[in-house]
Amino acid sequence: MSRRGWRRAGGALGGLAVLGAVTAYGIGTGAFGFDGLGLSARPYRGPVSDHFDGRRFHDIPPAPRTSFFDVLRWQTERPADTWRDQPVAAHPALPERVDNGAQLLVTFVNHSTVLIQHRGLNILADPVWSEHAGPLGRFGPKRHTPPGIAFDALPPIDVIVLTHNHYDHFDVPTLARLAARRPQTMVVTGLGNGAPLRRAGFTNVHEMDWWQGMPLNAAVGVTAVPMRHWSERMPWNANATLWEGFVFTSPDGPVLVSGDTTGGSHFARIRQRFGRFRFAALPIGAYEPRWFMHLSHMAPDETVASALMLEAASTLGVHFGTFRLSDEAQFAPPRDFAEAVRQRGLDPANYRALRPGEQWDVPPLPG
Repeated sequence: MSRRGWRRAGGALGGLAVLGAVTAYGIGTGAFGFDGLGLSARPYRGPVSDHFDGRRFHDIPPAPRTSFFDVLRWQTERPADTWRDQPVAAHPALPERVDNGAQLLVTFVNHSTVLIQHRGLNILADPVWSEHAGPLGRFGPKRHTPPGIAFDALPPIDVIVLTHNHYDHFDVPTLARLAARRPQTMVVTGLGNGAPLRRAGFTNVHEMDWWQGMPLNAAVGVTAVPMRHWSERMPWNANATLWEGFVFTSPDGPVLVSGDTTGGSHFARIRQRFGRFRFAALPIGAYEPRWFMHLSHMAPDETVASALMLEAASTLGVHFGTFRLSDEAQFAPPRDFAEAVRQRGLDPANYRALRPGEQWDVPPLPG
């Protein structure tokens, strides 16, 4: 949204009118402008590329963005909120490490937060333990399900990956808590996202462009891969930092954490580069209404299609059930995901939407 559009929509008053519903997307969240608190994003500056024009990042090919007036239309047409707080099962017993060869243990925490334990590494993706997906962890959509792992029950985290800077993925209060526990934790994220992480207390931050990679230990590496989404913390810094997914490579087959994305041929390109995937964590929620959400998120049938492009042997549906970010019913994403799997005649054991705290001991790649 342009500054002119922001003024025409009523400035801060217009933004506050829809803050609670759209904060997690970064639209209209300019209530506080302090980058040191993680409420803003300093623009990245670097060489021009096929997805960076010198000031802003963009998809390949570039995708249109929703306007502030689209947001207002969505808000006026939204159905009543029927979401209710949900209990969570007893927290699982987590191993300190997973060192026994090819074992891949994945624990769904909540929303898009997953803990991946593999070859001696504890990898945490998009950690969110705050009560709200918004500024300072106190504003924006509220939590309806407790995290499936209590924060104090987490094992020592070796690597944190952050797919993009929207509040429901890049939660500065949670990140500050993690940095206080273990400042030397390696943090991997997109270009332009490093400054708030260093201010949070991390000392080992790596900003990566699409297709850049690095080793995590002797057996596991990580590569940033393109996704079709966008970034924003404040109304005036849309796409000032880079969004991406992450592929973890090891002798046991590649693993993908996509973050938010629409469907598209980028999944075929990722499959072409890395081969058949052992496991993929892909979003299944925040897809209604389609006229608005199709530019940002996949619907469950698109998730299944993307998993098939990757030739993923095991697929975990994420990005659902914790924060009400869109208009589908609270329990619709797992149901629609299962129905999309059934309609394609696929084995539901290979396509799962776990409860918070539930673990998946992911089988090896067949053959």
